[in-house]
Amino acid sequence: MTQIHSLLNRPATREKAAPKSFRQRVLVVEDELIIGEIAAEALTDAGFEVFTASSAEEAEIILSDVSVDVLFSDVDLGGRDGFDLAQSALSVQPLLSVVFTSGRSRTFHGMCTSVGVPFLAKPYRLPELVEMIERVLDRDPPQ
Repeated sequence: MTQIHSLLNRPATREKAAPKSFRQRVLVVEDELIIGEIAAEALTDAGFEVFTASSAEEAEIILSDVSVDVLFSDVDLGGRDGFDLAQSALSVQPLLSVVFTSGRSRTFHGMCTSVGVPFLAKPYRLPELVEMIERVLDRDPPQ
């Protein structure tokens, strides 16, 4: 299958990305396009290979073609929610780590904590995002 190339789902690459023996892949799913692009840029600058999607459906297309290490998803995606996306993603890629984010932190933080899924409340600072992704990858090394 040919990879779909668009502003929303192509890997964000930058020449100044930190070299790694293998670049870990992060899929950023955010329906607010500017927030998704800013998050993707910060993660790319930190040395990750980043894919972006603006909906659960778009994310599933990417996940069917590309193996990723971390799914970083907003909970509120305007259609299907991030929880549904994560469940679907884990059925396709069981070793995938998941991190949720939302501006409705009171509602979702407790839910995520109770099941052991990392949660990053919006608005977050970009260094917090990078640190969270690095921490998840250190905790859940690829097998």
